Amino acid sequence: MILFLDFDGVLHLEFLPGSSPGKVRANTDYWTHLPRIEEVLREFPTIDVVVSSAWRLRYSLADLRKLFSPDIAPRIIGVTPALGAKERHRREKEIQMWLEEAGRENESFIAIDDWAPLFSDGWPHHFWVSPETAF
Repeated sequence: MILFLDFDGVLHLEFLPGSSPGKVRANTDYWTHLPRIEEVLREFPTIDVVVSSAWRLRYSLADLRKLFSPDIAPRIIGVTPALGAKERHRREKEIQMWLEEAGRENESFIAIDDWAPLFSDGWPHHFWVSPETAF
């Protein structure tokens, strides 16, 4: 099983409470829900994790692993490729590309994300979380 994991809006709130259009206050309290996701991963030790978050564009895989506890970090096995920002349903396509490139397209997988437009309607592998509450 493979978990494709977004960070912003999943491992922490995307924006601070009280934000509104035109007055968005970015959240700087990162990783508040990371212990919860790690707890779930410990219950399912055969799940590999692939980072699908935009953080993968700024940080190396080694640096991304450092965000996780020592027992979870080795299970962070990769990052998805990056398509252009205007690509329709790009996160879904990036996940499909990773699966094909890794030769794991026949394995079970799920994507945890907070932004539905990155996926096609009804895509069965998407677990939606609200960016207002995170995981």
